[in-house]
Amino acid sequence: MLNSIAILGRPNVGKSSLFNKLTKSRNAIVSDFSGLTKDRNFGYVSIKNQQYLFIDTGGVGSEITDFSEAITQQALLAAEDSNLILLLFDASEELTSDDINLFEIIRKMNKNFFIVLNKIDIKKRSNLKDDLLKRGSGEILEVSAEHSKGIKELQSYISVQFNEFHLIPNTNDDL
Repeated sequence: MLNSIAILGRPNVGKSSLFNKLTKSRNAIVSDFSGLTKDRNFGYVSIKNQQYLFIDTGGVGSEITDFSEAITQQALLAAEDSNLILLLFDASEELTSDDINLFEIIRKMNKNFFIVLNKIDIKKRSNLKDDLLKRGSGEILEVSAEHSKGIKELQSYISVQFNEFHLIPNTNDDL
């Protein structure tokens, strides 16, 4: 079974851009318009001779739309089914209540996850990293999915997570 990695975050933090960059595809639609990703997208990535299944999800937030509840359910299902979660934030914006809520939901899942700050290439920087560290986030990686900054480091970090902590696919043998 493949190691699976879900990418979660609120709308427009760059989940689909990161997914496309990692999978070297254009399978996920990317736009400044919020809410385009409604269901999960799946793509395969080979990192250091290991195959991974990446799952792009729709944005999880408090904005109520016709699809928001279903989008959230799909994202959380992807998180539950994954061996590792990339929790993505927009480095150019301050920490929002939606960010905090999702961070707390993921922490309560008792799953392996780490935080990735995207859009580090935008000159406007926020206090987001410091705020997340104060909340006990642990290590934080910084990338620009659009400009490929930090992508190799992210891939190496993912590889280390699976090798160092011996993360294995969830086989649901206990069901």
